[in-house]
Amino acid sequence: MSNLTNALRIGTSGMQYSQLALGTVSHNVVNANTAGYSRQVVQSSAASLNGFGAGVQLESVQRVADRFLNSRVLTATSDSSYAASKSSYLSSLEDTFTTSNASGGLESVVGMFITSMNNLATDPSNSSLRRNVVQQASLVAGAIKSVNDDLSTVATDADNSITAELDVMNQLVKDIYQLNTQIVQLQAGGNGAGNNDLMDARDQKIKQLSQSMGVQVNYNTSTGGVRVATEDGRRLVDESTYVQFSRNASGGEFRSIVAQSVQSNGTLSNTKMPIEYDNLSTGRIKALMEVRDVTVPGLKAQVDQFTSVFTSEVNRLTSQGTSSPPSFALNSGNTHALATGAADLLATTRFSGISGTTINISVTNSLGTAVTTSSGTPITLAPTLPATTLSLADIANIINNDPTVGNAALGGTQGVIASVVNTSQGPELRIEAADTNNKVVMANVTGDALGMLGMNNLFTGSNSSDVGIRADIAANADLLPVAFMRADGGVSNTDGQNIIKLAGLADLKLTFAAAGGLGGQQATAVSYLNTMSSTLAVNVSAASDNALFAGNLESQAQELATSVSGVNINEELAQMLVFQSSFQASARIISVVNDLLQELVNIV
Repeated sequence: MSNLTNALRIGTSGMQYSQLALGTVSHNVVNANTAGYSRQVVQSSAASLNGFGAGVQLESVQRVADRFLNSRVLTATSDSSYAASKSSYLSSLEDTFTTSNASGGLESVVGMFITSMNNLATDPSNSSLRRNVVQQASLVAGAIKSVNDDLSTVATDADNSITAELDVMNQLVKDIYQLNTQIVQLQAGGNGAGNNDLMDARDQKIKQLSQSMGVQVNYNTSTGGVRVATEDGRRLVDESTYVQFSRNASGGEFRSIVAQSVQSNGTLSNTKMPIEYDNLSTGRIKALMEVRDVTVPGLKAQVDQFTSVFTSEVNRLTSQGTSSPPSFALNSGNTHALATGAADLLATTRFSGISGTTINISVTNSLGTAVTTSSGTPITLAPTLPATTLSLADIANIINNDPTVGNAALGGTQGVIASVVNTSQGPELRIEAADTNNKVVMANVTGDALGMLGMNNLFTGSNSSDVGIRADIAANADLLPVAFMRADGGVSNTDGQNIIKLAGLADLKLTFAAAGGLGGQQATAVSYLNTMSSTLAVNVSAASDNALFAGNLESQAQELATSVSGVNINEELAQMLVFQSSFQASARIISVVNDLLQELVNIV
């Protein structure tokens, strides 16, 4: 009788095990297309009672996953996310150089400006051509500012994306911690069946987190919990706590990123862990910080270098010339950085060569005929011994006290008046005709004092953020300095010698310093811009290739991991038949035992 009872127990255990196994197989089948689902298998062992076989018992329902392959997936995901984000932003940066103006990119706009000066050189007195030069100069300034503004917008967009990314990361880290807690609690007593789906969910959250930044994952096999850390090993989440990311005032243009642990009472720890660019090597956050802090500033430095060199050369040339007819007054455009009109010019690199230079100043009538001139006796700009400094105020005194042009020395109204005026931008040297009906003409004799001072600048501003053109020239193109002072101090309306020199910018090689990763070089303005855009195009192409390559590696890593943990429908259906047969066989055992027991009852 006891043997029959044992046989009944064996059959029952077989049916129970087969039911659970069929349930596990069915769970696999219906989740075959669920993202992140890992195949589950039942593990059994033979049961015994008093040394005799007592059927089958369930040991565990195991989740099939290869941690090494999953780790490779995390790394590949981080790399792919970094490469894709970088490629996307570089493409948008390239657009800023090719569409900075309705007429085309910056190269095209600068080329049209130089072409307009070539056209004016053939007919210097043509008012329409003069207006075209001024218009093209305005387009150059506008295109440069547009590029600068677009670059700033990209940097701001990247910074805003960082903030949005941190919000996502905060939720992911919190979710991982909560799943960790549930898994550890269930692991304490159970066969693992209830944990498997939670572990899949946790791994999916970790994978999503790896898109934002590179992570390390350490598994605690005894508790089932995990520890997720940054690439350099700093904890983000474990079984006891997790961090939350936030922005912190850094004193710079953009706020820094910090992480703080969440304490048991739900408040944040006072200790702030900085998340810095140099400590990251991959992930979307790394790409965003790179674009914001490296790529955009580098491109801005290149644009600023071009703006400084190109506008300085244009202004140097325009300051050597004069408009035809001339202007009533001229102001220095390069002196705004000086603290006051009494500041020493010689202490500033820009003006260090001004000492000892000589200039001519003449006063003409409205037709350009000389009224008063210093042509025969040039004015020398030099420190008055024993002084060792030269200021704007000193230059004004030198001019005012010169007997050939200084109005105070002449005692009449045919000379000029030099003064230092304080504007909202900074101090300026102003030279004006004493008689409001007269005009002022200036020319360099030795050195380039006028160019250094910027006495007849076309462009204003010092970099790509504030470049513009002089308001009076923008309003009146006849003030464009197209001519040179004649030997008699007058100006001819048909003189186009200065605009010819300006048109020479097409072939003039300028000296550009190294900036933003672009090496120092001598090149024409358009060539330098072409180098800028072509270098960026190469970087964009390389980033696109890297994104494609990284994406392929991620797909390969995922496929390899899925080949281990994924569900094969055919295999599962075959297993289903096996467990179905096992269930039927166990049921048959119970049926046979039941018949035998009935026979025994009947005998009695």
